[in-house]
Amino acid sequence: MPSKPRIDRIKICYTAAMHLNYGWRMRGYPCTPFNNAATKYISQLHRITVRFCRKNECSAGVRHFIGSGLLSQFASENPSVVVYIQPIRQNIPVLRAEYGNGRTIQIVLKNFDAEEVERHFNLLRTRSGLPVVDLVSRQSAQVASVQGMWNPMLNINSELNVSELSEKKFSRHRTAESSATEYVSSLVEENVSDSR
Repeated sequence: MPSKPRIDRIKICYTAAMHLNYGWRMRGYPCTPFNNAATKYISQLHRITVRFCRKNECSAGVRHFIGSGLLSQFASENPSVVVYIQPIRQNIPVLRAEYGNGRTIQIVLKNFDAEEVERHFNLLRTRSGLPVVDLVSRQSAQVASVQGMWNPMLNINSELNVSELSEKKFSRHRTAESSATEYVSSLVEENVSDSR
């Protein structure tokens, strides 16, 4: 008897597939987390958990990283990140990071030395928690532009190209704001035109 596809599990499978770090499957634009303010940086990493075995050989680098004080130094340099240490028997060493957007990322630290463990700590600290995607382009836009990328020469009058450079019209400094003298003279001209 053929199995029936369960509709209620499609969304779960889709979200699970989106959380995989296969850059060749997902394409996107560069983006930043929404809860980062303009003036204040908020670290996206909330929690980091180190699981290792106290006796297993593949956890030697993690044990050296913890024993040499590098983990306590990492915790003191990043007070916004909660650091957990879980010594579990007969377990391969795993580094698990939890981010503000709900994503968790795990890195297996099997047979790594202390420098590689520190490198992975810093990698997880500086990540945004967003999935790794293949960038479509280096600029992001919701709607593709018909006229292309904006440049400062886009709406300049073409009269500049055919005229002499010494013309006073083009050598005068232009500003969007009017000076006080120009403003008063425009008020006088309006009053004169209203009185006629």
